[in-house]
Amino acid sequence: MYKITSDDNIKKGNSYIPLDPANSDYQQFIQDVSEQGIGIVEGLDVVEPSYSELRATEYPSRENQFDMQYHDQVDGTTTWKDTIQAVKAKYPKTIIGGTTIGAIPDWVQEAADNWTFNKQLREYVAATKRLELDAVVASDDIPATVEVYNTETDSMDTVSNPVIVKDSEERAAAQAVIDATPQPVIDSLNN
Repeated sequence: MYKITSDDNIKKGNSYIPLDPANSDYQQFIQDVSEQGIGIVEGLDVVEPSYSELRATEYPSRENQFDMQYHDQVDGTTTWKDTIQAVKAKYPKTIIGGTTIGAIPDWVQEAADNWTFNKQLREYVAATKRLELDAVVASDDIPATVEVYNTETDSMDTVSNPVIVKDSEERAAAQAVIDATPQPVIDSLNN
């Protein structure tokens, strides 16, 4: 699990990872998000003050309150009570404050999407290059079958040539990569 801690750090366990694309831990973070999903990331802690903390910042200083009380008595006004009541109304006791977890910044998903796109692009290019190579099966120099010694039966068996089998498997795997590559990745090569 990763935790966004600030604009320049990501936390994993007791380690902090800088937001630096050249950093290998940052690269691993982006790869993990790409492969495992955004659910492995927790957003920044958002501290919400309580009503008492909010009120404390808006109440006039004690000196000003004493001055208001004095003038209220002398002038017959309610300035002090009105000022205090306005702050209490603005921040009712129902504001309990606390810490919540904020949204995950958009840059995390964008970086993971870019990582996935580039990985698919590299795999597609490698797969097309692999298929461009002549198939071993087409070569007249390589026999389709070979004789191998079977230790269990103490005899020679005829099996498909392992070179041809490996070549066929690699070509099938390359074709599967090409077939699974999203069209926008393929289109990026043509632009």
